[in-house]
Amino acid sequence: MAYEAKVFRVLIASPSDVDEEREIAVKTIQEWNDLNSPERRIVMLPLRWETHSAPEYGTRPQEIINRQIVDHCDILIGIFWTRIGSPTGVSDSGTLEEIERVAGQGRTVMLYFSQIKKDPNSIEIEQLQKLREFKEKTFPKALIESFSSQIEFRDKLAKQIEIQLRTLIATEKHTTSNLTGDISSAISLEFCDSKTGETLGQTISLEATNIISHGIDAIPDYGKVEHDSSENDSWSLSSFMNRDNKNYYREYVEFLVKSALLRPVSFSLKNNGLIGARDIFIDMKISSDIHDIQIGTNVDFNINPPQTHSGMGGLSFYDNIQMNTGDESFAVESVTDQWNATFETRALQPQRTVRSKHRMVIGATTSGTIEIEAKIYADILPKPITQRLKILMEIKQANVTAIELLEKNGISPIDTKIPNSNKTRSKISSRGYSRIVTHPKK
Repeated sequence: MAYEAKVFRVLIASPSDVDEEREIAVKTIQEWNDLNSPERRIVMLPLRWETHSAPEYGTRPQEIINRQIVDHCDILIGIFWTRIGSPTGVSDSGTLEEIERVAGQGRTVMLYFSQIKKDPNSIEIEQLQKLREFKEKTFPKALIESFSSQIEFRDKLAKQIEIQLRTLIATEKHTTSNLTGDISSAISLEFCDSKTGETLGQTISLEATNIISHGIDAIPDYGKVEHDSSENDSWSLSSFMNRDNKNYYREYVEFLVKSALLRPVSFSLKNNGLIGARDIFIDMKISSDIHDIQIGTNVDFNINPPQTHSGMGGLSFYDNIQMNTGDESFAVESVTDQWNATFETRALQPQRTVRSKHRMVIGATTSGTIEIEAKIYADILPKPITQRLKILMEIKQANVTAIELLEKNGISPIDTKIPNSNKTRSKISSRGYSRIVTHPKK
């Protein structure tokens, strides 16, 4: 499928004794494109005079190459071994003229010097001497790289061209912002619906219910738990692990109270720019005027429903997926009067909105406001951007007996009828315990 992409032209400049390294450079760039181009909407185009120049009469050869290729490149990769190259009439070699021209225009130049051993009889002393003179002039004003094998050259180039590309993107974005205005909206963080993924803006209202449940001691045990401790009695492992959970009803009351009070909060990221972003890191500082606010993840609050049998039954695979997806890599830490939360996204395509798999859980018994200051880091941003989100928390109060709470959710402890777990959940959410109100962007 076709896609729009930004193209960066990479000129490979070198004398004739590093032909294999030139091929390695081209393959390294092509491999980067194969792995990164579709999701980042970036293409690196390797340029060489032998493939990207055309014959022309009446002009100095190097001047033709300069006009057709050199003046249009964004990055130059220079590779040397024992030669400097042939004179051009202006410079000691075409490679040196290209390097000086690109560097003089303020564009990126990456220089690599081979330390691979070579037969001394094949070395041209004059060429080697000129190369040494070039090194001496270059060392004080440039950071260069060396390699002792072609594998080392490939590995270093693959890593360092990514570094230079990020710098180039950030610099270009910064230059564009000076011409067209602030780019702080290049990546935006918003709330989204935890189930549908629909974006909700940067301000939402959450409604929850603080259920005061009493009479839990009046709830009967679930099932029967009998154990004859006589010497002739023997217990099998399976019977021990599948005994009825006599506290099931009481634990379900606790689950209903907790589910009515806790609210999941999900986030979405949008790349408003024309270039794909990579390595997006979100660092959030969370504060609130609610004195008893609690913030964490599903795992922190353990809001899974209880089981009718004790032992290793646990939740079904469906339940685990629904309740715990993504929480392991979403960190929430309490620090004095605020919370710190962080999560990462590997890549974000341009003009795309992606719902983060990470969810935050909020609970409180009184109403108030929660404010989030989020710093967003990404390779396309010259500096982190800050965005502010707000949650308006409204807590309703309810007073009900434990048995009434169970019966309202389809469980009758007297008749020992246990509803289907999925139906029970739908009844809980349909009772009006969970509601999100969105606020339009200003």
